[in-house]
Amino acid sequence: MMNLHRKKSHWLVGTLAVAFLACTLGDSASVRAEDTKFKIGSSRDLQLGAQLGIAMHKGFFKEEGLDIQVAYFTSGAEMTSALAAGQLQLGSFGDFPTVNMIAGNLPVKIITGVAEISGTQQLVVAEGVNQPEDLKGKKVALTVGSSAESLFAATLNHFGVPLDSVEVLNMSAPEQVAAMARGDVDGITVWQPYVLRAKTQAGGHAMISALQSFIPGKEGPLDYYAAYSVLVVRTEWLDENPNTMLKVLRAMKKAQDYINANKDDTAKTMEKDMRAPAKDLRVFLDENVYDMGIDAKFVRTLNKTVGFMHNVGKIKSKPSVESFIDDSYLKQVLPDRVSY
Repeated sequence: MMNLHRKKSHWLVGTLAVAFLACTLGDSASVRAEDTKFKIGSSRDLQLGAQLGIAMHKGFFKEEGLDIQVAYFTSGAEMTSALAAGQLQLGSFGDFPTVNMIAGNLPVKIITGVAEISGTQQLVVAEGVNQPEDLKGKKVALTVGSSAESLFAATLNHFGVPLDSVEVLNMSAPEQVAAMARGDVDGITVWQPYVLRAKTQAGGHAMISALQSFIPGKEGPLDYYAAYSVLVVRTEWLDENPNTMLKVLRAMKKAQDYINANKDDTAKTMEKDMRAPAKDLRVFLDENVYDMGIDAKFVRTLNKTVGFMHNVGKIKSKPSVESFIDDSYLKQVLPDRVSY
């Protein structure tokens, strides 16, 4: 009986050990089973998609063990809908779509600023419109509810021109260029690549960008407005894929370094994706600042965007941007770029 009892005890201990080992291995497997093949969203422009496209084409995602394709969307609204529906887990968004998401309390986190894109946001005007005061009584087209509306309002305020002295027309970016070419409007506030098209196809010239004044006699840097592209991730996916998130950031950092050191080749590499010639893309690369991070200016800009969108009735709530930031991943990859 004693031998039988010992045998049963040994069998029980062995069984429990095997079961424990199986559970341990199972847990370990589940930890390792993070996503490595997925899509990251972007628009078809270098404001949002430069690092992502270069990381894909130059193999930086692959170096991190990731099989990632960049999914290009036609608008921020379309990409936001995909993220909200769970069809997309992460993407590079403009600041206005980002604010729309957090104001709607979508389950998302802001991981990092991707680029400062202020230089590509410009007020382009027709011949004969040179000073801000010349805009009085004129027609200016822009996309209502976008960064262009905010930039235009801030510009008029900065130069002391009453907003109600200008007739503002709501148009999509392509429509704005066409309207300016026809002479239907005297100016447009828009972003690249439409800025360049307005200059080359519609005879326009830049009055200001969000970074620089080109106004005769008032040339120089400006600092009353800023715009950013933002990496936004669904919270559930982030919780399940923390190591993958770090790999994405590392690959994007490699791509960023490559872009800043090789702008000519970057422009050539991105021609097909952007559906634009390298010579045009080279202009946009110089207007954007590729420096991923979360600093006081970035947070302040997003909070100002919250205030503007609330004031014009585009959002009902005024969320705190800080409450949607998860900087823990960026701190592990670029610790010196987290300061706010």
